[in-house]
Amino acid sequence: MLTYKEIISIILAIIILSFSNSFINPQLFLKSLIFFSIILTVYIAAKKATAYYLESKEETKIWTFQRYGLYERSYFKKPIPIGIILPFILSFLTFGYVKWFAVTESEVKPTEARAVKRHDYYSFTEMTEFHLALISASGIFSCFILSFLSYLLNLSELARLSVYFSSFNLLPIGKLDGSRIFFGSRVLYTILVVIAIIALGYALFLI
Repeated sequence: MLTYKEIISIILAIIILSFSNSFINPQLFLKSLIFFSIILTVYIAAKKATAYYLESKEETKIWTFQRYGLYERSYFKKPIPIGIILPFILSFLTFGYVKWFAVTESEVKPTEARAVKRHDYYSFTEMTEFHLALISASGIFSCFILSFLSYLLNLSELARLSVYFSSFNLLPIGKLDGSRIFFGSRVLYTILVVIAIIALGYALFLI
């Protein structure tokens, strides 16, 4: 189930991504809305399904930035919505030639069902870094699959945007999925990066 705040965040993310992609050519905005709606749906559904399997809840939010230093006091009083600001700044400063496709982050919490299990695989209630990595990786991997299927169906633009979206979210920055995968499993992160490099090669030169 999606919360009201989550629905607003997802709609906002789709609009921001579409704006960034169509800055040079506004006629692409409507098509971008459709494609990013598909991408976000697949991406979020995969993460929620994986979180459900691990008896936890995943909530999608706009990517925020709050800590700016190593000290405990190095925090902004309120989180900065970098997922909104960065795409707009890059689009305006580069006249749309530099696009940014990472605008969301995830919050994962264990469910009550997980908390009552104290044996075998769930001998602890807190989500480990590896569990968080699996949830984040499922969203990235699902978009790579979407890209491959779109390519087979001759939907080259959807295939390309899926690759770009996945690759940007693999960056180990802040609260992006890439950070959780990198710190949760270096092996898994390496595999996804290799897939991303291959997919980017096709997206840039062959699609």
